[in-house]
Amino acid sequence: MQPCSRRMHTVTDRPDPRTSRSAVGAQPQDGSSSSSGASSASSSGWSATDSGTNAADWQRADLHLVLVHPQIPQNAGNIARTAAATAVGLHLIEPLGFELTDKQLKRAGLDYWGAVCVKTHSSWEAFLEFFQALDGPKRMVAFTVYGKTYYAGPEFEYRLGDWLLFGSETSGLPLQTHLDIEASGGALVKIPIVDTHVRSLNLAVSAGVATFEALRQLDAGRHAVMPRQSPSLEEVSAAASQQKKMGLHKAEVARAAKAGQPL
Repeated sequence: MQPCSRRMHTVTDRPDPRTSRSAVGAQPQDGSSSSSGASSASSSGWSATDSGTNAADWQRADLHLVLVHPQIPQNAGNIARTAAATAVGLHLIEPLGFELTDKQLKRAGLDYWGAVCVKTHSSWEAFLEFFQALDGPKRMVAFTVYGKTYYAGPEFEYRLGDWLLFGSETSGLPLQTHLDIEASGGALVKIPIVDTHVRSLNLAVSAGVATFEALRQLDAGRHAVMPRQSPSLEEVSAAASQQKKMGLHKAEVARAAKAGQPL
């Protein structure tokens, strides 16, 4: 992937989601890693930090996703897909519950890793140091069951330069993280659920809900919905019908072969 340059972490103006973005700047200097590789990545084969070949050309600088000690590779992969679909950078704070070379991580992100800018930080302290050194408007917004504010508008307003933080699937955000976020002037918000039978939402679901609510507010009045041109709905339907016919034929061949009967 392209390095997540400091320009991509600094809000210089209000980006237009309908236009491309350029990103130039220095390499990270906080003990974190980007396309040059992460400590948990192997020297050969696929790694999450080898992705994002063109991400630096169009990633927005006013919003970021941060996973603090994520444990499940499928969740991280699904969140990476959301990041690719929204041009939002993805930050992973170690220790992680998986390797960046994990096949399940890659599979969950499908073939979208080339559009994701993934940046790892060796610890919460390293991330905090990196964050504090950034110029321009910035704020950490933590999603936690101990949140004090409803996560969406009109109760909560997102700002340019917000960093959305999520804790691990097993224990959430650590106590020190809560304290540091509040001390920095950040916010603790909560996505309410009916918790009679469910302890929490899936991490990838929470990240998706938060990201699109933030974008709904930040891009208000500038949302662009482009109807899909190709393939058309008719072409998709025809292809699905053809695949179904092929599947039925293969099943028929298999049954005949098993019974020893000619077709």
